[in-house]
Amino acid sequence: MSGVKSGTASTASNTFGGTNSKVGSVSKDELALLTGGLERLKVGSLTDHHTYSESREIDYGEHAPDNGISVMRVAKEFLGGAKNGADVTNVNLPASVLDPMSSLEKGAKSMQRGEMIVDIVSATTPEERFLQVLRYQLSGLPKERFGKKPYNPVLGEVFRAAFKHKNAAKHGVTLLLAEQVSHHPPITALHVHNHTLGFGMTSHMKPEPKFWGNSIEVRLTGTIRIELSKFKETYELTRPTFWTTGVLGIGKQRQEFIGETKLVCAESDLEATVEYKAKGLLGIRGEANVVVGKIKKKSTGKVLYEIVGVWDKEVKVKDMKTKKDRVLFDYDKVKAEKSMSMWVPPKADLEPHNSMKVWEKCSEAIWAVDTAAANEEKKRVEDAQRELKKRRQEVGVEWKPALFVRKERGDGEFVYDFREDVEK
Repeated sequence: MSGVKSGTASTASNTFGGTNSKVGSVSKDELALLTGGLERLKVGSLTDHHTYSESREIDYGEHAPDNGISVMRVAKEFLGGAKNGADVTNVNLPASVLDPMSSLEKGAKSMQRGEMIVDIVSATTPEERFLQVLRYQLSGLPKERFGKKPYNPVLGEVFRAAFKHKNAAKHGVTLLLAEQVSHHPPITALHVHNHTLGFGMTSHMKPEPKFWGNSIEVRLTGTIRIELSKFKETYELTRPTFWTTGVLGIGKQRQEFIGETKLVCAESDLEATVEYKAKGLLGIRGEANVVVGKIKKKSTGKVLYEIVGVWDKEVKVKDMKTKKDRVLFDYDKVKAEKSMSMWVPPKADLEPHNSMKVWEKCSEAIWAVDTAAANEEKKRVEDAQRELKKRRQEVGVEWKPALFVRKERGDGEFVYDFREDVEK
């Protein structure tokens, strides 16, 4: 087979794919396309909040018009043959059930009530900061519309946004940078920081969806780490499981979080266990979105607070010493007072592998309720990824994340750290 002459330009398309090169020497541009790395990003603009000049709603993709295609019909077609407990990670769903946004962009929902970061760093005691971190986690739980899911990000896809605080002179700007660091299995890494407030959050998420007849369970594995540099405190959090019922049209259709989550801060010797309770079979028993839990001294197991409430209404904590209750989280009040606007780079400054560029044509078709065109554009993106994978194998190179570094923890688990040199 004929080789590629050194220095030949690659033909990358705006779907983060596409190259006509044959096996042989590889150009610098193609090598960057195949292997990832910071070379494909405008590093200087990543952390300069002035370059984020376009306002965009955090949940903008969830307002797309309905195409009228039955979700149950699609579910029966694509999931009807699956066995109970089957892993459905690789089920390729049509564009008719997709929201016009990547799941990478969904990470911005962690900042949907981002003004709460100010409350965290303003708290004067370890216990109060711990409570504020728990409150912040509750605020980031997303409400999703039934029967819709985002795009599966392609390998190396990135998304970045800025969140400008109401008192920017005092509280600065919070930046969010996300990257799809693995495709099989799908893993998304995310980093949020505000140097003015001394707040940093780094996380990774590996969704593990399973089919259970009329329901889909998605375990959201991976750790969230929040660092408060002023107090030299690190908080580690886990996520609840996301459960969807009624996908085949049996019983009431609903989506909810279930299962147990942990929040731990070693420096303050505090640990919280919070259980998200299921509504019940067929949705005819109990209230939805109930949470109960306890906050303990980690070293002694002594219970300091009890937690009870409904996460999308009101959650209270009871001080076990004083026996007094207080409202920790009021959903409507927090939404009214702590919501933030999101800003993204202008279209001309988007990287070719930015979520808004990768899925641009597919999203346009979904907004236009042109399902056939959306399916065609989705297939084009996916085919380009297959070609890139094939080309990597031909050339003998591996892809590596641009923004994150994987580190093994020694306990069989791993984390993704944000690269320090990104901001240098």
